[in-house]
Amino acid sequence: MATDLRQLVIQLLACTTAGEAKPIVDELVRRLCAITGLELHPSLFLDEHATVTAQGKAVSPTTAAQCAEDVQRTRIFMQGVYAAIQQKLQHHNHQVNHQVNHQVNHQVNHQVNHQAIDVLYAGTGPFGLLLIPLLPLLDARQLRVTLLDIHPESLTKLQRLIDFLDVSNFIVQAECADACEWQSAKKFDLIISETMRQGLIQEPQVSIFSHLQQFLKADGWLIPEIIRLNLWLSAGAFPTGNECKNPDVHLGSVFQLDKTTAMQLGNGDTACAQGSLLVPHYDLLLQDLKLTTFIQVFGAYQLHDNQSQLTLPLYERNARVLPNSVLHFRYALGVYPQCVFTYEKLPELTDCALPDSLEKNSQGIYHVKRLWHKIQLRKQANSSAAARQQLTAVPDSEWLLDRILLDQLGVGLEPAMQQLYSARTLVDIEYWLASANAGTLAPQQVERTNSAIRNFIENKHEALKPHAGLPLNDEQLAHWDEQGYLIVPGVLAASESAAARAAIWDFLGMHEHDPASWYQSSTQMKKIMVQLFAHPAFEVARRSDYIRRIFQQLWQREDLVMTTDRVGFNPPETDRWQFPGPGMHWDVELTAPVPFGTQALIYLTDVAEHQGAFCCVPGFHKKIDRWLAAQPEGIDLQQQDWTQWPVKPIAAKAGDLIIWHQALPHGSSPNRADFPRMVQYLNMYR
Repeated sequence: MATDLRQLVIQLLACTTAGEAKPIVDELVRRLCAITGLELHPSLFLDEHATVTAQGKAVSPTTAAQCAEDVQRTRIFMQGVYAAIQQKLQHHNHQVNHQVNHQVNHQVNHQVNHQAIDVLYAGTGPFGLLLIPLLPLLDARQLRVTLLDIHPESLTKLQRLIDFLDVSNFIVQAECADACEWQSAKKFDLIISETMRQGLIQEPQVSIFSHLQQFLKADGWLIPEIIRLNLWLSAGAFPTGNECKNPDVHLGSVFQLDKTTAMQLGNGDTACAQGSLLVPHYDLLLQDLKLTTFIQVFGAYQLHDNQSQLTLPLYERNARVLPNSVLHFRYALGVYPQCVFTYEKLPELTDCALPDSLEKNSQGIYHVKRLWHKIQLRKQANSSAAARQQLTAVPDSEWLLDRILLDQLGVGLEPAMQQLYSARTLVDIEYWLASANAGTLAPQQVERTNSAIRNFIENKHEALKPHAGLPLNDEQLAHWDEQGYLIVPGVLAASESAAARAAIWDFLGMHEHDPASWYQSSTQMKKIMVQLFAHPAFEVARRSDYIRRIFQQLWQREDLVMTTDRVGFNPPETDRWQFPGPGMHWDVELTAPVPFGTQALIYLTDVAEHQGAFCCVPGFHKKIDRWLAAQPEGIDLQQQDWTQWPVKPIAAKAGDLIIWHQALPHGSSPNRADFPRMVQYLNMYR
């Protein structure tokens, strides 16, 4: 019923917050759709009924209607329009009352009947949202309304709403026309139009106001009263908790649309829509230009940054404006209205020399600046010959130096590369490195990292020094030499294994005693690999001197780096969940001679042979080079019929280390027991 809709509007006008307004706006939009017969979110909607004019894009009726769902936009605009009408009526009544004191009553009554305020609403959309739902609260003797929209469909649907609300007596004219070209002999007290996007881009708000202002009475108002664009230097999105460290720098206002500037533009004077700003010296982390939008609908009814889709910031990414220079701006009208900026940029990365590995970053660490620079060059390589040329100077072996750096900093290769490719500045990476290490990098960790990098660059070989009581005995070493793998029992205590298991359960949101939870979908799993790298429970093994000496004894050298690797979770198979792999494979390039190298894991649960146990082909490290030489060319060596190979599942206890020669084919296996297999992967390398 119309009374129900009227009551919703009254409630909305009384709202003071978005939270309070949302259920009211949602219900209002639902009812407007029902009345007008508009489907708000049709499938495969592509805004195909939009009209591109010489002054910008006139969005389709459906898109215009969808704008009503923007709660703050709807609340502030409707409240502002209502307040403007009320204030204009008060001014009008004051003028009439003033005339009462000078004229006889029959003359006054004649003027009251003919001095209603005139309102032009341009770009109504199918709901006429900013005005039509307000009309039942007003007096038709005091308000005359002219409606414009470029889409016939919008006016057809809007007429249904006008009829439903029984407010036809307010409407003087409803015309299908381009508001940038429409002509009128009448003057208006209020001209309302909300035909804009944030930053005044794409849509014709500026052109509409600069054209329609000629039809405004001398004391008339444009609604919204002010739309102001401000320009900032910004770091864009920044790591949580660090926003205040790099506040945006306000460069100034670049354009304001109001009654005065609309008149200037309408008269062909574009001086108000262009100018220059001085760029100060600033923190070079602020690499973006940010354009913000402020809207004063009427008086105190305002929309500020991020309160609406209309006031979301626009970014010109990686602008890198040259400090202490002049930035020029202009608001460009036309098919795609927008603010255009011209400025000097800092030199491109490709113009700067690749940093030396021994050049420290702000945290005092070698190679970080060089690695960051290389990643940026790789991102530009497809489009920049200069980037490709710089990359040709990087030796192939340097990937190992990258890995040493990241493992020594305890961040893991995969998550670090994701950060390096997605982060926009070196400072972002430095914050991430610190946050991955409990907020700070300890001096001893920095020195350990720098020492490993120096040793690699200088090609120092640290042979194994004599140790009293090396961990592996002759029998274990003989088994290693013959079989290529070794089980070292009890490298973690029972409590340490339990802490590591608890970390995995917690990370995955699963529960040890709730088998149904073991199979819930998780974005943190890749097959049976869990993307959990950093946790104090896993640092116990990585920092274990006992485990370190096991690797050193097998490698016969001291200068080894511990990896920061992930963990594994392999639940029992069910009718609905089957083991996804990885099955048997090699992680080394299958080219003879296959070099010495190790791989390892620690069982965090007791693992029987049928419990998804680690599997390998014992002794194959001794024959792999001969086997490779006998293989035909052009075949995928990883694709083998493993049922014909002597694959051995390795059972062991929680806390036991399994270490193997990288030449052994190896893999996990289906878990046909009743409890998950959980492991921590780790390794050491030169």
